Amino acid sequence: MQSCLPADRLLRLGGIIPYEELDGGQAVLKRGTATGLTIGRANSLCSYTNEHGTSTKEWSILPYVPHVFASEGDSGSIIADIRGRIGGMLTGGTGKTKSSDITYATPFWWLLERVQNNGFPKANLNVVSK
Repeated sequence: MQSCLPADRLLRLGGIIPYEELDGGQAVLKRGTATGLTIGRANSLCSYTNEHGTSTKEWSILPYVPHVFASEGDSGSIIADIRGRIGGMLTGGTGKTKSSDITYATPFWWLLERVQNNGFPKANLNVVSK
């Protein structure tokens, strides 16, 4: 049986998961400083937060129990689907334990749109890899 992984076993990131596909049940991956490579399950979009007069959309990610998806120190990690499309940037989490029961990410389609509309209109996600 032929493997769908590249010979070096590294998932290449490219493209953005569109809003319409950020739905519940989708498997997602992240490699964080604190927890390394973990797998989670996307929850339905979206939670809205409003801090200091600025509204943001947050995508919630649940861990595959009993595994941890994220912990303190993983903020800023990119969350991608198994096709390598970027879904969001990890921004925080909540829970009763040291690790997060629910992880929150800012959807990348939303984040890139704000970057482009605030002084960087040519910003893009043309990831270049070997």
